[in-house]
Amino acid sequence: MTGTLQPTRTRAQRLYLYGLVPSAARPPDDLAGIDGNLVRVIRLGRVAALVSDAPSGREPGLPDDVRVHAQVLDTVARAETVLPMRFGATTSDESLPDAVPVEHQARHADALRALAGTVQFTVFARYREEAVLAQLVAEDPEIRHLRSITRGRSEVSTYHERLRLGELVVAGLERRRARDEQLVVAAVSAFTQASRAHEVTRSGDVADLALLVRREDAVPLEDALEGLAAQVADRMSVRLVGPQAPYDFAEEV
Repeated sequence: MTGTLQPTRTRAQRLYLYGLVPSAARPPDDLAGIDGNLVRVIRLGRVAALVSDAPSGREPGLPDDVRVHAQVLDTVARAETVLPMRFGATTSDESLPDAVPVEHQARHADALRALAGTVQFTVFARYREEAVLAQLVAEDPEIRHLRSITRGRSEVSTYHERLRLGELVVAGLERRRARDEQLVVAAVSAFTQASRAHEVTRSGDVADLALLVRREDAVPLEDALEGLAAQVADRMSVRLVGPQAPYDFAEEV
């Protein structure tokens, strides 16, 4: 019996996609991604996909996967421009062109060019609450008076005074927070191409700012914030995180 031999079909390789980079980009040779799989690029035309093999036998999404995903993107961003995927995605080598279709590549390439040479830093400022409250008391006679008449007396007998005291403290902290946030903005503005202010939600938070910074301005930025941190050390702490992939300034992939 004779028949036509069918070509052997190789099994599609499952990939994990971190983001997009310029077509000529090269990640570090030994960069490990999720489950220790080596990170590489697959060129798609005008852009390239930053990938590793997907985890074997499971879907990604564990806390360690999230940490490694960000670590890969931040490491690549130190030397290459990257459009990060915030949460990553799995696909196959056969389906990758569908995940990054040709008709979108010109837009992605333009976005990469716009971000060329930049990274993100994030600056956090937070009050030392006891210190800043002490400063409020020292500066505001009404707060001092209300504190003195409520100290050592029952909450019931001083209900209205305590209510007024709380209102004054909240208002005073917000005025000070707005002023100190602008102090942080002024300290970094000379070294940033763009900035995004995240809403602060915790009591005592002063600023949460994403900064787009040229790589050559990273050291001057760090120096400026070290100077600011020394200047305001009596009332707040200042922390700089980065360099990072430009999560707040990149288009969605």
